[in-house]
Amino acid sequence: MSNEKSSAPEKRVEKLQIMVADSELAMIDDWRFENRAASRSAAIRSLIYLGLELTKSDPDAAAKLLDQLDRA
Repeated sequence: MSNEKSSAPEKRVEKLQIMVADSELAMIDDWRFENRAASRSAAIRSLIYLGLELTKSDPDAAAKLLDQLDRA
């Protein structure tokens, strides 16, 4: 998921712990199964990537989604 083109995937060396609500975890797991992600970690990495790409490609849409998150 790096910006640089490479034939080998980037090595994962950092561990990240986050706290999520039960409802958020359910949404992540639903997304995982609907999109056939290999694991919960793979699903979360994909969702992070999608969010970062949306922020770059459509900052207004991303800002609206973040506003909704802040209100939840």
